[in-house]
Amino acid sequence: MKLKIIHRISRRLILVAFVFTISELAIAQVSKDSIPLSLNEAWSRANTYSKKLRLSEFDKEIGKEKVIDAKRERLPVIGIEGSYGQLSNIPIFVDGVSNDAEFIHLEDHTTYSAGVEAYFNLYNGNKTNIHITKAETRQELLSYLEEETSAVIHFKVAEAYLDMQRSMEFNQLILQNIKRNEKRLDQITKLYENGVVLKSDLLRAKLQLSRQQTNLLEMKNNVELATQSLNILVGFNDEQPIQPTDSIQVNLLKAAKTYRDYRNDALEISPLMKIADKEIELKKLQEEELKADKLPKIGLFGDYTYSYPQIKLYPYETAPYLLGVAGIKLSYDVSALYHDKHKEEAAKIAVDRQKLVKENTQDKLRKGVKAAYKHLEEDVEKIVIAKMNIEQAKESYRIVNQTYFNQLSLLTDLLDADTQLLQAKFELVNNQISAKLHYYQLLKITGEL
Repeated sequence: MKLKIIHRISRRLILVAFVFTISELAIAQVSKDSIPLSLNEAWSRANTYSKKLRLSEFDKEIGKEKVIDAKRERLPVIGIEGSYGQLSNIPIFVDGVSNDAEFIHLEDHTTYSAGVEAYFNLYNGNKTNIHITKAETRQELLSYLEEETSAVIHFKVAEAYLDMQRSMEFNQLILQNIKRNEKRLDQITKLYENGVVLKSDLLRAKLQLSRQQTNLLEMKNNVELATQSLNILVGFNDEQPIQPTDSIQVNLLKAAKTYRDYRNDALEISPLMKIADKEIELKKLQEEELKADKLPKIGLFGDYTYSYPQIKLYPYETAPYLLGVAGIKLSYDVSALYHDKHKEEAAKIAVDRQKLVKENTQDKLRKGVKAAYKHLEEDVEKIVIAKMNIEQAKESYRIVNQTYFNQLSLLTDLLDADTQLLQAKFELVNNQISAKLHYYQLLKITGEL
């Protein structure tokens, strides 16, 4: 039974060793074909290739055209019209509509006209200026929305970049651990062959190596998945290998600001706050537009018409004629006094509602800054502790390794010390990546990313 188990473990080790060799060759090929990329370069490529940012650019272009269109409302309205038709004989009901009519027969049944009319607005309750201001405010709002979209995209790029770095660091740590396990396995094998250690120690050492080689395969897949996510964001092919050039060392925090500074920045320059302000402005302009409906409208008009026959002025003539009219026009919509009453109330409530939305945005920003800042402080402390833990784990492993091969401790103690050392290194990488991520989260919230 024990012999069968040994054979199964041996076959598994051979298979895993083969896959491990293939993985090393693949990693070597990836390193050869990989593109070096810093996070700043990744952000720059994302600005060019991000579909969301390109959609924002289209929205801004549409907004510019709407601003121009609103300004064109100041120009006069000019129209051209023409018509051609045939007139019927005119029935006259002398004895009432219940009796037959007498017809006036026309010599010429043709009628036609062509004319030009124009209207130039002088005053319409300031609605034209309001429309222009609304279009310009929407354009500014679109710019702030683009800023927020850019910050979100940059943060996603940072997440993908750091996730790829984490997987690559874990991959290297596992490779180092495998080499240490292989060396230890060779030593234990020699001791077993000399009858110094039991068969169980040899099996445990082989199982430990097998687990780490399996973990290496899993980590290799994680690297590929993280790389694909980053490639999509920066415009590379899905399978394009990337070699990050930025270090995971947390050195950018030396110039970090205080919590109060981050909070003030978030409330003053964050795109979300600017968006909230512009939304309030738009609601106020909508309210002003409704109030403008209650004001009179004044404009210049002109009408120049060429017609046939002349039936507009008496005496009538079966001849073509020209008629021009120009003057000033005053109009007032009395129904607006009662039609727009509740619309104005709704617009006023909408302004108050938008102010409350702004206050809610402020609350979320303060909460987000507080959480990211505290997590950042926590990560920095964890980095210091993790470095201490690594030194302690190294010393513990050295002592147990020495005592085991001197037959003064068990193999389980040595394997546990090995695992603790690897875990301590994992925790350091995790804390360094987490610190950077929370730092970029602070920049995103404050509008600086």
